[in-house]
Amino acid sequence: MPGTEPSWSGELRVLVLEPRIETRSAHDGQAEDGVPSTGSMPTYVSYGVRAESALPHFACPHMATRKRFQDFAFLHDALEKEFPACIIPPLPGKHRIGYLTGDRFSHEFIQRRVAELQQFMERICRHPILQRAGILEQFLASHEWHIAMHNHSGRPITAQTSDDAQAHTPSLLESMSDTIVNTFARVRKPDPRFAAIDAALDAEDGGATQLERVFLRNRTHVSDHDDLRMLEVAAFDELYATPIGASIEDLASDYRDFSTALHKVALLESGLTKPMANVAEALRTYSDMHTMYTMGTTDTLIARLHSTRAFLSAHKALLKHREAEQLDFEGLTDYLSHETTERARLEALGAHGGNIRGTGLRGYMRSTVDKVWGVDEEQARIERMQRLDDRIHELHGAAEAARENAIAMNEHVVQEHNVFELGRRRELVQFLGALADGNIEMHTKGLAVFDKLVKELEEGVDEHDT
Repeated sequence: MPGTEPSWSGELRVLVLEPRIETRSAHDGQAEDGVPSTGSMPTYVSYGVRAESALPHFACPHMATRKRFQDFAFLHDALEKEFPACIIPPLPGKHRIGYLTGDRFSHEFIQRRVAELQQFMERICRHPILQRAGILEQFLASHEWHIAMHNHSGRPITAQTSDDAQAHTPSLLESMSDTIVNTFARVRKPDPRFAAIDAALDAEDGGATQLERVFLRNRTHVSDHDDLRMLEVAAFDELYATPIGASIEDLASDYRDFSTALHKVALLESGLTKPMANVAEALRTYSDMHTMYTMGTTDTLIARLHSTRAFLSAHKALLKHREAEQLDFEGLTDYLSHETTERARLEALGAHGGNIRGTGLRGYMRSTVDKVWGVDEEQARIERMQRLDDRIHELHGAAEAARENAIAMNEHVVQEHNVFELGRRRELVQFLGALADGNIEMHTKGLAVFDKLVKELEEGVDEHDT
């Protein structure tokens, strides 16, 4: 989108690599998933984090440390609290696949988690604001990370006193009323820029959902549940395919069943035993290739699509936040207009006379009560005009502040969207590259398998002719 362009202070590169299964004794406490560790069983996975930075606020250009998944989760939560107006990249889901199969220490699960954490860190590092966050510097460079986490958790959000905080903290009823009002309210003058962004995000989310459905429909689903690797594939299907209603075609299972059937038929055909066995073996190998393609490419791409949809949801949440700022400004403007109109009406009553309590049944009833109590209407009119003057003056300041906040928020959201778009294009190139590389690798190996099969069959025909 034309307009505000993001600016970076320097470059920050982070690599998540060298995952390691850590063990500890039972008295060390609980494991990462909250289950008490027993004996010397593996309890969690640590990930190597290496960083290179040209940012001026980093004391060292090269950093290396090891982190657990819960450390990445703390970083994500801290960034959400510290930068509520930024699009914070979503963290990969914790309770997925390996947690369902009970094999979260498998090589496939750990490698997929490394890829997801790498994408999470890349999204943070290419953000011009998040890359300068103090908590990110501590995450990458601090050798006393647990102390840094404790200090950051105990640090107050603002420097105001406790009395001021209580004075400015809205009550539960006020918070609920604001939420309800903003939920059902609509901006009267929607900005066409953000309407276009919202429509583009909806279209992209729909496209990602459809693409995810296509991958799930055509992915390899393996029926051999004796293999732990196959159990993980089945768990992946159950986790992702069911919510979006995708049907699964058992392509690899069909090749495997066909191979098994040919092996059985070959035993009955004495003259064709060897060639049929060669065909069966080729089909079995090709079935295994489809399975490995699923584990190495398709499942990874589905996980990326899932992450992309979560990232889109974070962007939509920021648009909702901007819309709430606009609603606040419009609400204050309406309130100011109403009070100004009432002030003008009371001022006009001084020259023409009339009911100071207003028109309608409510005004009539209140005027009748005033007469019963002997209220001086002129004095009441003057006092009410004075109160309205104070309120109008206060509302002028609040409306002006809300207008400035709304304008600043609009410009900030535009810049956030520009950063998001730059990252989305880069990730799209990576996604298509991974899809192309995976298909090229699988079909190249498949071509070699069937070339070998054709050669074996031709040699068998020559031997039979001789």
